[in-house]
Amino acid sequence: MVIFQFHHHIKPEFIETYKAAVLEDARLSIQEEGILRFEVLQDSQDPTHFSLLEVYRDVAAREYHMQTPYLLKFRETVLGMFAQKGQVDEFCLFFPGEIRK
Repeated sequence: MVIFQFHHHIKPEFIETYKAAVLEDARLSIQEEGILRFEVLQDSQDPTHFSLLEVYRDVAAREYHMQTPYLLKFRETVLGMFAQKGQVDEFCLFFPGEIRK
């Protein structure tokens, strides 16, 4: 399992445009067989702060996702919307351990 969390800030004037673009990307992403979770979070205190939580079955699933046409379109669409460089963290699952089937 591979887990990534991407924290980023969007310029205020692009919040609604960003939300529409990320929603489209998320809806398509969760249809991928190798994505176990894909969550989009918006900070309740700072509406410009978003976080994407992505859980993949394995590295191959992450690599596949990174090449999908809708992710490439999303990246191109939102490129100029960032207020600052985002931060990506990679995690390993600590609890509950193995995924229950």
